Amino acid sequence: MQGRLLMLLVFSICFTRGSFKSCPKIPVQKNFTLSEFMGTWFEIEALNSRLIKGDCITHTFHQSTDNWIQVNTTEKRKDNKRILYIGKLSPANVNQAAKLQILLSEGVYLDFVPVQDEFSFIPYNVLATDFRSYSLVYSCTQHYFTPTIYAWILSRGSQLDENTIKELEDILIANNINIDKMQQINQKDCP
Repeated sequence: MQGRLLMLLVFSICFTRGSFKSCPKIPVQKNFTLSEFMGTWFEIEALNSRLIKGDCITHTFHQSTDNWIQVNTTEKRKDNKRILYIGKLSPANVNQAAKLQILLSEGVYLDFVPVQDEFSFIPYNVLATDFRSYSLVYSCTQHYFTPTIYAWILSRGSQLDENTIKELEDILIANNINIDKMQQINQKDCP
């Protein structure tokens, strides 16, 4: 009984002193148009990419027949198997078009061997894009008392100018996002 009371007291003190972190609120792209965002994007860099871990990662957005935006994400794993994740994208905030949410609902190998990956809707916020060459996407999910932050630098081609990458990383840094673990995605020798 005393152990429970002590644990409750510690929890109360930590909670009232604000030691629990929450997801940072970062402004999204103004004048965002989803139709201009559609098409294929190559993943150039990723922060905290636990969802997809391979090489040659691309994301293709297109209108589906059920009025959702379908997202086809492909990757090449170390064993050279290509995996296709099928997801859905929808607006998360009517007043801010660049605040989206994504659901990766199906994961299948391209050679039709099933993968057991299924996730819930996660935020998918476009922080910056010119629609033609680059996009910076940010996501944060709350797990217990700490946020898990994700970020992706995307390009319309398999490469992106170093200056543009630096500018996009600077947006994250300016919003107190630690990019020390940002990883480059291999886009060489891709199918």
